[in-house]
Amino acid sequence: MRITYRMMTSKYSTNLNSLSSDLDKLNTQVATGRKYAKTSEDVSSAVRGYQIRRNLAKVEGYQDNIQHAEGFLTNSESTLGQIESSLAEATDKILQGMNGTQSEGDRKIIATELRTIQSQMLETMNTEVTGMYLFGGTNNQKPFSLGADGKLQYNNVNLDSLVKGSAEADKLENDSMYVDIGLGVKFDETTGEVDRNSVFNYSFPGLSFMGMGTDSEAVPGEAVSNNLYDLLGRIATEFEKADGDYSFDKVDKLYGLYKDNSLKAYQTTTEIGAKSQYLEFMTSRYETQNFNLEERQTQVEGVDAAYTYIAFQSQKVAYQAALQMGQSVVQQSVFDYMS
Repeated sequence: MRITYRMMTSKYSTNLNSLSSDLDKLNTQVATGRKYAKTSEDVSSAVRGYQIRRNLAKVEGYQDNIQHAEGFLTNSESTLGQIESSLAEATDKILQGMNGTQSEGDRKIIATELRTIQSQMLETMNTEVTGMYLFGGTNNQKPFSLGADGKLQYNNVNLDSLVKGSAEADKLENDSMYVDIGLGVKFDETTGEVDRNSVFNYSFPGLSFMGMGTDSEAVPGEAVSNNLYDLLGRIATEFEKADGDYSFDKVDKLYGLYKDNSLKAYQTTTEIGAKSQYLEFMTSRYETQNFNLEERQTQVEGVDAAYTYIAFQSQKVAYQAALQMGQSVVQQSVFDYMS
């Protein structure tokens, strides 16, 4: 069989293109560190790689949600610390006013100071961070306000009118913000709403620790507000009375109710700390999971850097040798000398 010049050049061109294609593939692997650039190059590895990438995306989403919740809890804890400081300051003022050596004028000064603390507490309870009210649940407006009678309201509902455990009170107390941190979101088959046990609650409605309803036992014949704001105002009112009307026993009973209700704020701080610790645990867990997934991804999609580089250099030498051989295979023609 006679081997023609055309057959030689065609065969050479085919082999050169094959070497060039292999060289380009190895060059891409060296540059990207990946075994394949298209799914068709390794379908099995690509499918496993996509699954790993989906899991990595999920973990990243959970980590972002945890970071958001941690920031919100940190702000809530520091702001609640300010409220606790106000409560402690009010305690000192009340005890000072209850001292038998205080004159009528002294008590009125202390009453003014208590009302100042009231105003500070109201402002702190409406603290806003990045467009969200720390103690307002899902509210997009200030949760705490004063009614026409000067009484404290939450979502425009008078706190004195609320009864702990009632449907209205439960609705307001459960108006919290939730986030998915990988607990396995579930939905109620009846209502279609998200099961709150399957998501993370990172907010604390101020209603839950400010207090609600009234107490008819502390002061006989009077329904005393249970919320800390109005309770401070009631104590201030007693201090403002003249000597003949002022009652130490009444203030003492009001102070006892105030101390009991103040504990809710400190309990909430403990709950915030517990939630923050849980988020730290989840953060550590996802960091480990993310590391393991990235290692697995490297095994599935990555190449052996040393082996691939050596193969690339070898292919490069082969390609250069083929180019040099082409000078013998592809003969010059008269057209190469024409200018």
